[in-house]
Amino acid sequence: MAGDGTIAPSMHVLFDEAGKFLAGRILSEAEASAQVELDSGKRVKVKSANQLLRFDKPAPAELMAQAAPLAAEIELPLAWEFAPEAEFGFGELAADYFGGTPGVAQQAAMLLALYEAPHYFRRAGKGRFKKAPADIVAQALAAIEKKKQIAAQISAWADELAAGSTPGPIREQLYKILFRPDKNAPEYKAVVEAARATQLAPLALLQKAGAIESAYQFHWQRFLFENFPKGTGFPALQAPAITDELPLADVQAYSIDDSSTTEIDDALSLQGLGTGTVVLGIHIAAPGLAVQPGDALDALARARPPCTCRATRSPCCPTTWWKPTR
Repeated sequence: MAGDGTIAPSMHVLFDEAGKFLAGRILSEAEASAQVELDSGKRVKVKSANQLLRFDKPAPAELMAQAAPLAAEIELPLAWEFAPEAEFGFGELAADYFGGTPGVAQQAAMLLALYEAPHYFRRAGKGRFKKAPADIVAQALAAIEKKKQIAAQISAWADELAAGSTPGPIREQLYKILFRPDKNAPEYKAVVEAARATQLAPLALLQKAGAIESAYQFHWQRFLFENFPKGTGFPALQAPAITDELPLADVQAYSIDDSSTTEIDDALSLQGLGTGTVVLGIHIAAPGLAVQPGDALDALARARPPCTCRATRSPCCPTTWWKPTR
């Protein structure tokens, strides 16, 4: 250190800046911090607790250039085997792993490797780590492998869609993907990935891939999906007989329906034409009279909530066609 309190120009430091490792030249130093100049010329104040490694050579940029590829070559399972059971510093493990006295680049490489492998090593403070238990490592590695397999499957499905064919799992969940997607599902992600790759809207992509065979089936299946989310099957139920005596209107009523109508549930009547007083009758069926509170029909109706206005965003009325974010 020079007499004016500055550090010799050759002194450098590797430090932690909010989870990102940087290296620079120390300009000056106080009791609990140091003024550091980065290669970009930017000057930052680094607390002593965040200073992880001091060195003279190589230059900061050269150190990071050497450490990154060296960190990628570190065999994490082997490093885990070498690691002590107690808490340790990255320099200690570098000495065990590389042997002898590790160089600055080797120490920095070990720091980078440990930091990027939380499934093997838990962070115990600035530059300090503790090896994870064997069962936790096994679970983490299995989860990582499963994630890789799902990612590969998504990519394969996306390639099939882009090539003009629809994978079976996507065809099976077609209307769920279109109208009520689970954005974490691999089938949905494959459609989004293929849509981005082909620059086609998802609906156009699926049409081109043969997932939608006809406009009729598309709209019919959409209707069933929205209005009958639990399916169209109903148990065999017998409506109770109506025992109440219902009054009959002494009118001639007319139903305005087409010839194929099977349910005549409303009608009109008109009386008094030419008398100056005209009575218009509106006759509407009342099927609710056959449903009693608590009976089998009532229970079935309550278990299948009615589809309400789309603006209410009820469970059986999803929002309109989604578009993947770009």
